[in-house]
Formats: sequence, structure tokens, C-alpha cells
Amino acid sequence: MLVKDIMHKDIRCCSTSNSLDDIANQMWNEDVGFMPILDKDDKLAGVVTDRDIAMAAVLKHRPLWEISASEMVTGRPCHVCHPDDEVHKALNVMGASRIRRVPVIDGEQRLKGIIGLKDIADHTGSGGKSKNAGGLTSEELLGTIQRICKPNLLQASA
Repeated sequence: MLVKDIMHKDIRCCSTSNSLDDIANQMWNEDVGFMPILDKDDKLAGVVTDRDIAMAAVLKHRPLWEISASEMVTGRPCHVCHPDDEVHKALNVMGASRIRRVPVIDGEQRLKGIIGLKDIADHTGSGGKSKNAGGLTSEELLGTIQRICKPNLLQASA
């Protein structure tokens, strides 16, 4: 099964010039916790999560309306996949990066969709059997969830 077969295509985005206050309000209104950030050329610059905003509020000691999205995404890796990737690749990216959603981009860095754990879960059967020819098993999904939820040893030792 390919990523493009199950990804969400109707995505709300923000710009690198938006403040975290703008993004938080949009997240609240859209009932989402993840926002792709596009640059001036409409290419994916990164993503901001509700957790990123909460941590910025505490650690930057500045009002959210003074912190731009570009400040949050510059220099941070953005883990992505492509529409023609196998869903297994998206699972591997999620597990290795400890993230629940992955932006889907084309060769020009343009956002085409988002694939999340729920999208994959909806296409994974119980009892180890896949609902589709993609061969996704519940054990693979569970293994990815366990990798994502593993405590961060750097923070745990602090």
C-alpha cells in the first residue's frame, strides 16, 4: 500500500511569518495539534505541534505573538515521506523519529498531504492480518507506537 492511498490531502497550513499565537489559535479552531509551515515559495519549511508551542511559551520567556513560526522550524529536521513511498516507510520514519504524523511532499518540497498513525491504523487489520494488500500488520503498528512512546533517555536522566 502506498502513502498516497491513505494520506489526508486537505491540509491547513501556516506561513513562516505567522506567530505562534496565530498558529495556536488556528490549531484550536481546527481542532488539530500539528501544523505544517510553508515558506514564501509554498514549500514545506517544517512543522509546529501544540507541544512545541507550549514548550516555547515556557522556555523562550516571550509572548507567543512575538515568536514566529520561522524561529521554530529553522534548523530543525523535518521528517517526511513521499506519495509513492510504501506505508511501511512512513511507519519506519514515525518510529525512528518518535513522531505520530509525517508530512508527505513531492520532489519540489511541496506539501501533498499528511499521514498519521490513525490513517495507518484504519488500514491495519486485527490478529496480524492486513485489511489491504499492503501487508500491514497490527504487530508492526504496535511496534511503531511502542517506539514513539519510549521515554526520552536524555530528559529522563536530567
